[in-house]
Amino acid sequence: MHLTELMELALTLPAACAESPFGPESICVRLGEHGRIFASFMPMPGWVSFKCDPNRGMDWRQQYPGTVRRGWHCPPVQQPYNNTVTMDGTVPDAVLAAMLHHSYDQAVASLSRTGREELLGSLRPYRPEEEALVQSWVADELTYWRWSAGSVGSWPMQPGALNSRLASYERCWPMVWCWQGQPAGFVMLYPQKDAEGGIRYGYVLLDPARRGEGLGKRMIACTAHHARTKRKALSQHLAVYENNPAAVACYMANGFLPDDARLPRVDTCMGEKWQCVQMKR
Repeated sequence: MHLTELMELALTLPAACAESPFGPESICVRLGEHGRIFASFMPMPGWVSFKCDPNRGMDWRQQYPGTVRRGWHCPPVQQPYNNTVTMDGTVPDAVLAAMLHHSYDQAVASLSRTGREELLGSLRPYRPEEEALVQSWVADELTYWRWSAGSVGSWPMQPGALNSRLASYERCWPMVWCWQGQPAGFVMLYPQKDAEGGIRYGYVLLDPARRGEGLGKRMIACTAHHARTKRKALSQHLAVYENNPAAVACYMANGFLPDDARLPRVDTCMGEKWQCVQMKR
C-alpha cells in the first residue's frame, strides 16, 4: 500500500477530514474539523504517524523494528502513545489498516460524550413500542431479505414480528441509533458464542430517508465504540450479503474485514442463492 492509498483509506472513516496545520509538507487527518488528529502523513521522506495504546504500540514496534518506532515528532511524554511508520513495504497492508483503525478508535475514545454524539450519534436501548417505527424502515422485500434473511416472519412483516424475534434470543441488546436526537437506525448486539469476548451485530438497519448522507458509517462507528467500551468486546463480528455492496463498503470503512476463519454461507432468498460473507474487526 502506498502512502496516498493509506491516506485515501483514512479519509473514508466517519467524520474524517484532512488539513495541513503544520505547513504544506504534511497532511493530517483528524476526527471532525476540530477533533483529535489520528493520522499524520509526511510524503517526504515517506512516513505516517498514528495514535496508539502504549501496549499495542509496543507490540508493533517489536514486530517491525526500525520500521515502526515511537512518534519522533512528539514530546517524550507523548511518544509511547504514538507510532511513526516508515512506508518501505515492510508492514503488510492489513497491519497498516489495523494501525489506522486502532488510531481512529483512540481518537473516538478521547472525545467527550457530547463531542462523540455530535460526530457519530448515540445508541440507546430499543423500546418494544418502537417496533412499528423500525419495521417501517424496511420499505421493500429486497431490503427485508438483506436485513433479516427471512428470520422475522414472512413478508410483509406483521405487527409483533420484530418483538417476537428479539424475545426468542437467549441474550441480546437491541439498540436504537439516534442522529441529532432523533431515531435513525437499529442494531442488535449479542454474544458471539464461539469467540470469547466476541460481540456480534444483527439486524443492522438505517432509516432509508437518511441514506446517502454518510450516516451508515457513523452508525457503525458509534456501535463499534459502544461494543468496545460498554460490552467490553475483544472482537466484533457480523454477516453481510455480497449483493449489498453499500453495506459491505460501510463495514470495511469501519475496519471490518472478511473473516477467513469462517466459511461464507449460501442462503436461499427470494428464490435465488445469495452468498453471505462473515466479517470481523
